[in-house]
Amino acid sequence: MKHRFLSLLLASVLLLTLCVTGAAAEEPAGDRPEDLPDIDITSWEFRLCNAYNSVAWYTPEYGPIEGQGLDPRVVDAAKALLADARAEGYTIYMAQAYRNIEWIETNYLRTFVRCERDPVLTAKTFPGIGVNEHQIGLAIDFTDNPKHSANYEIFEDPEIFDSELYAWLLEHAPDYGFVLRFPEGKEEFYGVACPHAHFRYVGVEAAKYMTEHDLCLEEFLMLYDPNAVYIPENGKLN
Repeated sequence: MKHRFLSLLLASVLLLTLCVTGAAAEEPAGDRPEDLPDIDITSWEFRLCNAYNSVAWYTPEYGPIEGQGLDPRVVDAAKALLADARAEGYTIYMAQAYRNIEWIETNYLRTFVRCERDPVLTAKTFPGIGVNEHQIGLAIDFTDNPKHSANYEIFEDPEIFDSELYAWLLEHAPDYGFVLRFPEGKEEFYGVACPHAHFRYVGVEAAKYMTEHDLCLEEFLMLYDPNAVYIPENGKLN
């Protein structure tokens, strides 16, 4: 019964979203940038998951890392990032990595109650099943606060953005294939941002290009295929 209720709730949010007049972005003017990496955006590391583009009930395989899980193909890169940050004197933990559908469902329903059962407000507050990047095993919320390590609750960590660790991550995470997933000012492309130091694996070449050119994942994918990303015309959940 619980799953049936959640399915109906998620369907209502999706309907509200899709009722916004929208279309895929238009073809960028001119040819592709000459320095665009020669990569296949249909590869696993570019799986798109945001407020407007759902992965539905996708469940990945995952490998263990510091009491949590990640897509096994990402574990070595994450371990190297953590080890090198610590070697340089930074305190760093993974607050949240892979989270299964049951965890997302539980916390979505809790948020739904806190948001007075308003599905749109809930969707803006906590990404649910299919639109939560932690579901795909490619994302990590980093923290320098030990109380948030391996956090399985909804939490707040606003201090991280003023930390030396966050500055280090912005500069060095691309060296390990991770990129800041929801940069401020790009909300029209992804909809709802994670309120933490949320980094996503896309591979070293793509991460460095995205960082150097100030691109979010959606903008990067659209350089290869303007129809790869759905964006509502008004760029927001109503």
